[in-house]
Amino acid sequence: MSGRYEKKKQKRPMGWKKILLIVLGILAALIAVLIIVGVIYYFSMIGKINRVVVPTIEYTQATEPEKPVETTQAAVETTAETTVETTQPHVASSADYLNVLLVGQAARDGEEERFADTMILCTLNTYTKTLTLTSLLRDSFVKMPDYKGHYGGRIKLTTIYHLGSIYGDGVAGSMELMNMTLYNNFGIEVDYNFEVDFEAFINVVNMLHGVDIDLTEAEANYLNNDDKVWQTFEPGVNRLDGDSALSYARMRKAEGDGESDIVRTSRQRKFMEAMLEKVKQKSLPELQELANEILPMITTSMSSADITKYLLTILPMLPELKMETGGTCPASYKGDMVDIYSDGFYHSVLRFDEAETKKTMRAITEGEQP
Repeated sequence: MSGRYEKKKQKRPMGWKKILLIVLGILAALIAVLIIVGVIYYFSMIGKINRVVVPTIEYTQATEPEKPVETTQAAVETTAETTVETTQPHVASSADYLNVLLVGQAARDGEEERFADTMILCTLNTYTKTLTLTSLLRDSFVKMPDYKGHYGGRIKLTTIYHLGSIYGDGVAGSMELMNMTLYNNFGIEVDYNFEVDFEAFINVVNMLHGVDIDLTEAEANYLNNDDKVWQTFEPGVNRLDGDSALSYARMRKAEGDGESDIVRTSRQRKFMEAMLEKVKQKSLPELQELANEILPMITTSMSSADITKYLLTILPMLPELKMETGGTCPASYKGDMVDIYSDGFYHSVLRFDEAETKKTMRAITEGEQP
């Protein structure tokens, strides 16, 4: 050593660019962690749904849809002197439509019979942002397809769900046979199936804290006389809890109901619309809490990838989504009494024109011109 004290080098103050880079790096790391946590949470949520694998049906009889016209960008015609923008009108095609079948099956815990008590076809038109609800009439006298070695005869539509469960693989068999039957008889191409039972329906309504329904005097009287309903009602707007909502949705013999299944299905669509409107008003945390409780009660043929795909499509359009009623399927029919099982007992059924019904349903579910 020279004996002299060397001056220590002073550290330069950290430049603002370096500070900014560090801050951005920390923010990027936090965002990455949040994304990872969000993805894990999302897949843990949808993993709660009960899933079944339903074999894909080859829909070969339907007419070939026209090639959709690109409408997202204007077609540009260019000449040497001018450029003119022309927009082609949108042509509806099956690519615009998503058909989901909701089935409320009537079996309670411990019961083996799995009849389809309620069947509602939800048709989403992603172009017009419209959700159409069509009730499938349970007494429709349909031709069951040959299925897993069993010859198909004429039977009520509600029974198809039960037979599919027996002949096939439980819920998957119910969904598969129902999809085949709807296509063969009505021309409906079901993309995905969802099933809930009575208990799930009651729980969902209760978690929504009830649903408001405008009751007629006959409907209020019917509910007041139902020993499974604990509320008391007056004509007008009432908030129905889970038990009352189930009674309302299954109501068939209120005074003046006449064609009971027709009035019954109109009530079901009315209730579905009211419930969907209430769900749309929920905040994100409320929807998360609702989903956490509801998802384990649902059985579906939709995969996690499918759910993610359609959520990304549907969520942005949810505020603008319009709901319409598609009425009933079949739309026209005539009642008849038939000895279905050749046992001397006659059952009430609905006969329908297959060709006319297919035209109507293909227009609603695939955009085909009748």
